Amino acid sequence: MECHGTPRRIGQQWGEASRESLRASAETFFLGMSQGPLRASREDVVRTALKLEARVRAFAPEALELIQGQAEGTGLSYEETFALQCMLEVAINYGQIGGMCTSLALTGEATADGQALLGQTIDWNPEARMNLLRIRHADGREQLSLCLDGSPFYHLNSDGVGNCANLTLVAPRPCPSLVPLSVYVPKAMRQPSLSSALEVLVTAARGFGYYHLADAQGRVVGIESTYDDHVLLQPERGVLVHANHYQSERFREQDLTHQFVPCTHGRKARIAELVAAGHGTHTPESVMRMLTDHGTPEGRICLHDTPPAPGALPRETKATVVMAPARRTMWVATGPACREPFTEFRL
Repeated sequence: MECHGTPRRIGQQWGEASRESLRASAETFFLGMSQGPLRASREDVVRTALKLEARVRAFAPEALELIQGQAEGTGLSYEETFALQCMLEVAINYGQIGGMCTSLALTGEATADGQALLGQTIDWNPEARMNLLRIRHADGREQLSLCLDGSPFYHLNSDGVGNCANLTLVAPRPCPSLVPLSVYVPKAMRQPSLSSALEVLVTAARGFGYYHLADAQGRVVGIESTYDDHVLLQPERGVLVHANHYQSERFREQDLTHQFVPCTHGRKARIAELVAAGHGTHTPESVMRMLTDHGTPEGRICLHDTPPAPGALPRETKATVVMAPARRTMWVATGPACREPFTEFRL
């Protein structure tokens, strides 16, 4: 989808172009929240999400303009549209965790040309929808934004800055500075440099987001956060890999992810093994191949046709994405990359 103009106009274009997809995502979200032991009603979910509205207004008022436009484009209410943009924050506070992703960032000696590469699988509810936006902002900056159920989490901008995102988890608690991930990540990824994007994330990332960042100069960094702290991860021999658990020593004792996503350690070990096997030769094509790996039941990267563990929510790979920031290029497979082809998008 091509979007341009003011935040409100971008939201309207987005909503109009993907009306059925966004409405279906909202219904799936509200239905999922109504099931399980907490039985959260639609009204309760919306009420919980709106507690974050004032924080969004203070942090990124343009995000509320975009959400208003998106509501106008879809015909959903503003309140329901806002709640959908708070999907992860609301789900975590209601204890409905179950997402999985495996990601990597490579640069320097790890790649064939020394340039940075990003890649990840996006694993979520089998009913989830994926949309890709090409946005032209009023200042002329362009951006590719890959959206999961209407939330823009994965980006590449025309300045050559890209990101991956993984869910991590510590015990939720009140956080007076919490704003939705779907608000602060797009703001970070509209920045003209990796350092300025990182400044936004250091300020705003709270509790359940891990991010790989990479830029056109070949720089790579990772950031893990809790509700009141963060740690930067630096590549070793040009490599960063991540699944859903915390890797920094500072946060390991707080980590709860393995209780909800027990395969996270196996997936991290498997992607590290694949990266090491091709160290020094990696290209976008080799990253694509690694993300099709079926590994073992404990370390499967490409997820599909696998029944959930007892008590767990069903999950499958909804999209696979690879980025080459120096080329301003993103490749997206709309599902498991072992059976869906990659399509190339350039800025």
